Amino acid sequence: MLKALKYLLNFEWLSGIEIGAAKSIFLIFFVVIGILILLIPKDYIYEGVKKRRWWHNLKLWAWADLVFIFITYYIF
Repeated sequence: MLKALKYLLNFEWLSGIEIGAAKSIFLIFFVVIGILILLIPKDYIYEGVKKRRWWHNLKLWAWADLVFIFITYYIF
């Protein structure tokens, strides 16, 4: 058990994956996170806010962060 965990955590099992494939996996991962963000109900987003403004929408901020990270991973 300990040997298998050690092998899993040192990521040797990922050494056979090409850089392009790994990059694609991470980019798809960020797109999936973006889709999950869209599924968050608006009532939960604006909970505790008395007067709703566009900048209070946490979905927009989360998407802005994801776009920044996505572009960074896409370039590098």
